Amino acid sequence: MAGATPRRYAQAAFSLALENEGVDRWEGDLQRVLEVLKDADVIALLSAPQVPEKVKLDGVTTLLPDVAPLIRNMVSIIVLRGDIMKFGRTVQAFGEMADDSRGTARAEVVTAVPLDDARKQRVAAGLAALVNRKEVVLTERQDPEIVGGLIARVGDRLIDGSTRTRLRALRDDLAAGN
Repeated sequence: MAGATPRRYAQAAFSLALENEGVDRWEGDLQRVLEVLKDADVIALLSAPQVPEKVKLDGVTTLLPDVAPLIRNMVSIIVLRGDIMKFGRTVQAFGEMADDSRGTARAEVVTAVPLDDARKQRVAAGLAALVNRKEVVLTERQDPEIVGGLIARVGDRLIDGSTRTRLRALRDDLAAGN
């Protein structure tokens, strides 16, 4: 049984969130659902074709008592359509829409050494200006092989200001006789 794409589920959820409890509430509840769905037994129950629909729906109600009723209904629809394995990507797409509505972007930043708070703020502000957003939320990772500088990925943009890349470019220029 083919269902909707994660993006379509996310768009429907985002529209409902705007009309009802609010995007922040939905984001929190969707994360709680994701936590419940990390359990392999829960996924097995909700995705097994031999389990009756009523049992699956009762399971959703029992497992998610603290989430908004509309979110439980959405999860139930996704379960009935056989798309529960798409839920993680649906939540990710919802988060992207929520960030977009807030003027926020997310960036993965790779540095040779951890950044202190002041540098994190400067990097976030610089990336926000570069991608024309109010705010950039950083996820930091270290890779000593980049030597220095940083590499940032914001959406589909890659900004490589690493010393390793600069040294390679210099080497290539010298080898080419420039």
